[in-house]
Amino acid sequence: DDDDDDDPIDPESLGDWRAFRMNLANSDGLPTASAVDGVDFEGSTDSSSSVASTASSVTSASAAPKSPARPKSVSKQNEKLLNMQNAALADEYLNGAWAHESAVPECGGLVCRMPLEAEIYRGDPESGMYRKLRVLLESDEYDRTEGSIPTSLASSASTGGAASASVSSKGTMSRSREDSAGEDDADSPFSALAARTVFWYRGAEKLLKSELLKITSSASSNGRINPSDLDGDSMELLQLYMEHQQTWQEVCLVVDRDERTGAAKTLTINRPMAFKLSESLGRLVLFGAMQTDKGGGGAVNRKEGSGVETQNIVKFLGAFENECGVYIGGPEGMDLPAVMVHGIDDLPGAVEISPGTGIYRGGMEAACDGVLSGKYKALDFRFFIGHANYEGGELDEAVRMGKYQPVACSRPLVLKQCIQLPKPLWHEVLEFCGGELKEISKLEFTKRDDLQ
Repeated sequence: DDDDDDDPIDPESLGDWRAFRMNLANSDGLPTASAVDGVDFEGSTDSSSSVASTASSVTSASAAPKSPARPKSVSKQNEKLLNMQNAALADEYLNGAWAHESAVPECGGLVCRMPLEAEIYRGDPESGMYRKLRVLLESDEYDRTEGSIPTSLASSASTGGAASASVSSKGTMSRSREDSAGEDDADSPFSALAARTVFWYRGAEKLLKSELLKITSSASSNGRINPSDLDGDSMELLQLYMEHQQTWQEVCLVVDRDERTGAAKTLTINRPMAFKLSESLGRLVLFGAMQTDKGGGGAVNRKEGSGVETQNIVKFLGAFENECGVYIGGPEGMDLPAVMVHGIDDLPGAVEISPGTGIYRGGMEAACDGVLSGKYKALDFRFFIGHANYEGGELDEAVRMGKYQPVACSRPLVLKQCIQLPKPLWHEVLEFCGGELKEISKLEFTKRDDLQ
């Protein structure tokens, strides 16, 4: 019989699916986790009227629970900065920025590094740290010790009062999604989702502190830790901790993904390296690490470039020397020419990363000509040195283990520069997603004394 399941799908036949997902994300079609638990009051300007209105709708037998709309703005300061850098992209951002969590990584989407607390909570059920956290969260001792939230945290503007949500009406912590669903107290400006998130996050935080203290206490007088002195759980945590330190709050753009093999390539888009170019950095961006010869005594000498090469570097520096967003895209391929990412659909030589995303790479020569002629601005382009390669489903496994959260988003979140953002991109993306990711962002925000 005829089977068309394996026939390729023409992307053009799908229509403007990005616009469809934007509308879906901003409607009730993709409810956040908090939609199950009640209404999120964060951001309300009149808490008393909001609480009264919500209490009325919840107690009404005919009222069905509605999903709270995802935020359409998460940082006015970020918006102001973007408008100064790229007015057209800022307009697109203000009129249609969106993000929502996805089940799997997708080309043209993001993967965001999760906090170590979330990695343990969401991670492998067979791991020792996961099991220890579950035991802690189910213990009466944790209920008693965490029954009172510090005033500084409970009243923190950056948490939106989420911490105060971690105590139920009986003075103990909510235990599970089922226990807390629909139990929002109409007299308190928080959601059960916020309560549940603070509950497991603070538990994971407490566990990490105690376990890391146990590891450091095993150090010798010179401060060295002998791995043979650690048990299996401590070794597991030490490895998780070191990996997390290297990739803390990464936001990565998936630029290649093979659905069959699971192979993928990402660019970290929030690790700025330079905002201006020297000649040596310009050569690195444009050509990569130049070929070398070993001279006498093992010394490395640079080969002289050709005349065409010299012309190209002069043109490139003329366009981008005084203003250029250069980023460390990942630990691999750092000797290769930088990848240039932008949103200009008709730039000669550019290729769309994935159909319908409006995100492009390549077209360096045309970009230089456009900036020099005044058609484009230097900050319309982003340059990434290096990338991360994932073979055989490694990225999917990292998602399954709770290390990364896939996110589908509108292109302004990818194309905007990450140059001294008032609110870091990681927080911006998670807050646009809403739900539990927004609550995690709030809790992580409280650790930063360098942010307002």
